[in-house]
Amino acid sequence: MKINKLYLIISIINCTFGFAQNSIGSKINTKINNDFISSIKSFVGKLNPEEYKETRKEILKELKVEIPEEKAILIHFYQYGVNCYEYGLKERNALGVIQNTIKISSKISKENNTIDFFIYTSNALHKERIQDKNIFILDSGFFEKNIFTLKENCRAFFILKTNGEFMKYYGSDYFTEVSNFLKKQ
Repeated sequence: MKINKLYLIISIINCTFGFAQNSIGSKINTKINNDFISSIKSFVGKLNPEEYKETRKEILKELKVEIPEEKAILIHFYQYGVNCYEYGLKERNALGVIQNTIKISSKISKENNTIDFFIYTSNALHKERIQDKNIFILDSGFFEKNIFTLKENCRAFFILKTNGEFMKYYGSDYFTEVSNFLKKQ
């Protein structure tokens, strides 16, 4: 019964609205073009209280943390994706983008009673830029398998608010979406 509940929760979060995953080739698109724009996807929904409780419990168990019930969760996710604007940046500029992402996320999280996490996969593009930063956590496969199932874009985020509302977004430069969703009552 517990496995069925978890499967249901994961299915809800996955929001498989008929989008097929791209087959991953060796060429990375670093341009803001039609392919890149097509890779930007947003999913929103609301979990019932039981689903919320189980989902939150599983996420916190995976992250090996305890956070107060009144805090929302924001997960930034770095993965391999065939569309990745940041992949084309020079090292110095890319590191600046990473630092700005951490800084902006911290500010938005503080303003919106949220705890933020930065997760990356073992095959994330240019993972050497992030793997040695203490704030980044290597995914065991849990987030890639259960939440971030599309591989069209190298960046994504997931927000789980305390009322059960969630948002999953694939794409870069997404802080307007993060801020607006967290502020929405």
